[in-house]
Amino acid sequence: MLKPKKEITRKEIQRDPFLETIDQTQSHLQDNKSVYMKIGAGLIIFLLAFNVIANKRSKLSMDANGALGQALIALDRGDLSNAQFQLETLMSKYEDTESAEIAGYHLGKLYYDSGNSKDAKIYLNQYLNDQTVDIMVSSTALMLANISEKDGNAQEALSFLDKGIKMSIDTHTHRILTLEKAKLILSQGDEEQTKALAKGVLSEKNVTPVQKQVAEELLGKISG
Repeated sequence: MLKPKKEITRKEIQRDPFLETIDQTQSHLQDNKSVYMKIGAGLIIFLLAFNVIANKRSKLSMDANGALGQALIALDRGDLSNAQFQLETLMSKYEDTESAEIAGYHLGKLYYDSGNSKDAKIYLNQYLNDQTVDIMVSSTALMLANISEKDGNAQEALSFLDKGIKMSIDTHTHRILTLEKAKLILSQGDEEQTKALAKGVLSEKNVTPVQKQVAEELLGKISG
């Protein structure tokens, strides 16, 4: 025979800690209903504002990419003055976008190729320091090192090469920068470090014929 179910009295409910917690929570929510509604409304406004900003940034990025594409087309065609103007406009109009950073690299290279080392160094140094888009870091480090070396600042040139080596995205560019560093070090008279760098390159796998030749030539220049 089934026992009759025990009726839960109000007194027992009040003694239940878990139920008391629920009651207290509900009471708190009810008492502070207007406050939480304001917080909820504020959160909704924040999310809407965030979406608007995100959409604006997305559109800005797309517009910047299109402008960069046009500038690179002009650059590829050899229309350097037009390319320079477009790159400068892009950097000004779409500041803080990846396209603006890439534009800075190409503008720095334009100045470098034209022999304007002063302006080239400004744009290339900015690109190297930003480090957001690392695909052209190696060539940037090489150009900056070359400018510094021509200015008679070997230590600065070495620091640019070291930075490029550290940020290299593959072994091929890593070896190129290492060999350039070895050349510069040899010109400073440090044969032992030059030898170590050149032998290090030769010990690696998949060394290109050109890299092998450069490394062997460096070793050939070292006496003994």
